[in-house]
Amino acid sequence: MRRARTWLSRALIFALPALGLLTTACPKDEEIITKTGDDAKPVDVDADPLALLPSGAVGMMVVDAKVLFASDFGQRMERIFSERAPVPPSAGFEPKRDLDKLYIGFYSMSGLDVAAAATGNFNPAAIEAAADGVTDTPLGAPLVKQTYAGKTLYVSRNVGFVVLSEHTAVFGNETGMRRVLDRIADGLVKHQVPKYMGDLLNTPGAPLVAGLDLKEQDAVAALTGQLPFLNGMESVRMVGNFESPGMHLAGTTVYGDEEQAKAGAASLLSIQELLQSVGWLTSLLGVTNPVQKLEAQAEGKESKFVAAIDGQALGVLLDKLSVYLGVPPQAKVINATTTPGVGEGQL
Repeated sequence: MRRARTWLSRALIFALPALGLLTTACPKDEEIITKTGDDAKPVDVDADPLALLPSGAVGMMVVDAKVLFASDFGQRMERIFSERAPVPPSAGFEPKRDLDKLYIGFYSMSGLDVAAAATGNFNPAAIEAAADGVTDTPLGAPLVKQTYAGKTLYVSRNVGFVVLSEHTAVFGNETGMRRVLDRIADGLVKHQVPKYMGDLLNTPGAPLVAGLDLKEQDAVAALTGQLPFLNGMESVRMVGNFESPGMHLAGTTVYGDEEQAKAGAASLLSIQELLQSVGWLTSLLGVTNPVQKLEAQAEGKESKFVAAIDGQALGVLLDKLSVYLGVPPQAKVINATTTPGVGEGQL
């Protein structure tokens, strides 16, 4: 159970900057592969951010940062993002101004690893000057430069980023970032969008798309006693927007059989009833129920759901959670000169 909470805590920490919660372009099956060796050609890292992400993602999220930060909900998320971004103020980086889109992959290699690509506008010279190894980032530690696969990593408390160009950067924890750099160095930049995402990335006008593969995940299995709607759940996918009152979600959860889907829908609705019944208690803690609307209905092995989230209430909740969770510690920091030791075929 402790490991399950740690896994979800780390997921939340990395998802906060991108969404304020715990996945644009239409992906194709074509591959973008570069040669290695003397005749190797440089990878166009700006061409397709999704192709930079490693295979085997247990979760994926794509967020239109411009739409997010332009919304009322996004105003609070901008502050949370700034408080969690491993960038010193002297770098001159402003999320609302400089970010366009976020492409995030969650991996289960050593607990939870994150590899993500961000598009927008980045100033490599200003960032390098800010990485003096002395000035603290919002994470409470200096930004330190490391070298891996011919690229410069900027890391603060094992969380950081790599500026690939003036318009594309990679961020995540060290293992996740190095997996991306390995792909680029080995000429393996190609589309590997998980099947559980389905056609989700084709959804027009959706500033948020997300998916999770929950099948045979130990952390999920450990939580089914507390969250019965997870019992038998194999995957979940959803789309969302950031319209008033904060965020609207519509999605599908897939179960092993029809009975599990029915039980899952009923359990999800019971959580909403519970939240409403203990509203007086949460208000004493300075937190109100952010779920204004929640509907779920089973259809065969699937359960369809829609939800409306109050942005202000969710922002308060995320503020408290982010303070409580802090930055997830890792027992071992990988030396900059060594590889994580995870091959492409092992994912």
